[in-house]
Amino acid sequence: MDINAQGKIDNRFHSVGKGKIILSWETEEFTYHPKSKIWFLIGGLFFFLIVGYFILTEEIITAITFLLLGVTVYLFSIKKPRKIVCSIGHNGISVDNFIYSFKDLDSFWIFFEPPDFKVISLKHKKAYLPHIQIPFDDEDPVLIRKTLMQFLKEEDQDEGFSDRLARYLKF
Repeated sequence: MDINAQGKIDNRFHSVGKGKIILSWETEEFTYHPKSKIWFLIGGLFFFLIVGYFILTEEIITAITFLLLGVTVYLFSIKKPRKIVCSIGHNGISVDNFIYSFKDLDSFWIFFEPPDFKVISLKHKKAYLPHIQIPFDDEDPVLIRKTLMQFLKEEDQDEGFSDRLARYLKF
């Protein structure tokens, strides 16, 4: 890491593994959408009806499962994103101090639908692992693409159903 003129650590230039950084940016870990009272009312009613149905049909374990799912959805819906530092280096991609090595990755794709959906999607070599999505906010997608093409192949990917649904519901 380098120290800038103000004496603060400049994370844009820390190393990824043993290699130097090529490109670095700070972003929020996910896009936050403020939710209205109506959003919570409809969501709460939905879970209340599902849990009520399973209680009436004496499916208590299923009712408890949906109750816990509802609480989890609520907690995630009010969570605010943290600022994270992402970088691309010669050995891999660093996301908030976790390194994804290029040797473990198969390909990448850039989803660019401004203003809310600007994400690098990384496909892992292990097929059972989910795609890794890294937001890049206001960074130049062309520069990111050119940088990643030095290390990974570019392969068209479809956004998963659950990801599309979450974006549609502003979750």
